[in-house]
Amino acid sequence: MNSLDFHRLLMEKVGFSLTTLQLRGFIVDMEIGVLEEEQGVTQRIRFDVDVFLNGADKPIEDEIDMVLDYDFIRSAISRIISNGRSNLLESLVADLLDALLIPVEVIGCSVSATKLDIYDGESEIGCSMLKLKE
Repeated sequence: MNSLDFHRLLMEKVGFSLTTLQLRGFIVDMEIGVLEEEQGVTQRIRFDVDVFLNGADKPIEDEIDMVLDYDFIRSAISRIISNGRSNLLESLVADLLDALLIPVEVIGCSVSATKLDIYDGESEIGCSMLKLKE
């Protein structure tokens, strides 16, 4: 399924009223990778996350405790990283998706993790996953 199909299904699920919380360009140094040269060293990983919530209404009060705090995204990344080393970006992204889907107000997520320094020059490699709560 491509991202356009995912967004169409997402909008159908919520009745075309959606809020998206975003975290862009969150870079962490972490140990990850299966290659011998990746063992025992850290790499810069960039996370880009969309968390989808049902509805697009103004909060009852203009207070932080009336909404899902954006810091929960950064906290989830930190928790997943602190759980131990991942060999694969796919494992890291899947674990993060599962953690981000826990709050009841979350109906879906999109997570991308990108290795910034794996190749010389401008090239990057990464993994993106999209998931709707059932």
